[in-house]
Parts: sequence; structure tokens; C-alpha cells
Amino acid sequence: MSAFDSKPLFHINVFTPKPGRLDDFIMAQREGVARLGEIRGLSESRFYRAEDGSRAILIAGFDSVEAHRAFLNSAAFQAERARLLPLIESTEPGFYRLIHDRNRLR
Repeated sequence: MSAFDSKPLFHINVFTPKPGRLDDFIMAQREGVARLGEIRGLSESRFYRAEDGSRAILIAGFDSVEAHRAFLNSAAFQAERARLLPLIESTEPGFYRLIHDRNRLR
């Protein structure tokens, strides 16, 4: 067991959309939030757009890897995934533990 196991768990996914499709991907992703409804085990979620328009990043806090896995296996997620796949060139997913969180200074 690691000293970090008690720290919050986040699934971070970097999306590279197909050329010229970033804004379409962002719109489709945002529209999917309502269709997904409440997600068991999800504590927070943030969605970012790269300033250069090349990628988007989704950071989602989950109670556990198992909670994330259950979400991925849900019919609701599978339907959203099918809607998004035509817009995506590649993804880079991974789990990360929060080690430090500094409050905003402004």
C-alpha cells in the first residue's frame, strides 16, 4: 500500500479530436452531460480546451477505480462513447492521485 492511496483519485483523459473538430467534440461532450445524469462514484469533473485548439482534457474525480470501471461499462456511457468516437483521433487516459492542491491566490 502506497502512502498516496488515501489521496483523491482522478481519471485524466487527453482527447485529440480529428482535424477541425475540436469545437464539435466539446459541444457533443457537454451535451452528453445531461444524458449521463448522476454518475455513481463521481465526485467532481472539469473539462478543459487547449488554448491552441489542439486538444481537450477531461479530469474526473472518482471514489475508486472500480467506480470508474462501472461507469465505463454502463449503457449510458457506451451510448455517449459511440456518439463521440467519430470526432476523436486519439485519447490518452490514465489514473492519477492528487498530491497537492494549492488554493487560488486571486
